[in-house]
Amino acid sequence: MVIRSSSKQFLWLFIIIGFFLAIFLWVNDYFSHQIFVEELGRQVSLCLESMKQCEYQQLINYPSESLNANQAKIVELSFLIAGYFEYMVKTLKIFIIFILIGCLPAIKDVYNEIRSRINLNR
Repeated sequence: MVIRSSSKQFLWLFIIIGFFLAIFLWVNDYFSHQIFVEELGRQVSLCLESMKQCEYQQLINYPSESLNANQAKIVELSFLIAGYFEYMVKTLKIFIIFILIGCLPAIKDVYNEIRSRINLNR
């Protein structure tokens, strides 16, 4: 099979761009997650000091109008912390999409090679 060098370069370009983008997003998500966890700890301790309801599972059942700012922040931070794994999986999907886009010219070259061999055999 003949794959043109420009197709190989295109593939490597997209792999490199996708890799560094994924690394940047994973590092960003990791540090954001650490900040969210620390902030949740501070918000829960502030909530406990004010003698309010602070349990996340019970707060999500309350209407948002009845929550004070501290309780709303606890709900928001808990939601962000719970979605951490999903963000990591989305970043992996982005990386895979970059690889697939990089493979398109090589797939086209392979298709054209197979098609020309079939035409020669006729």
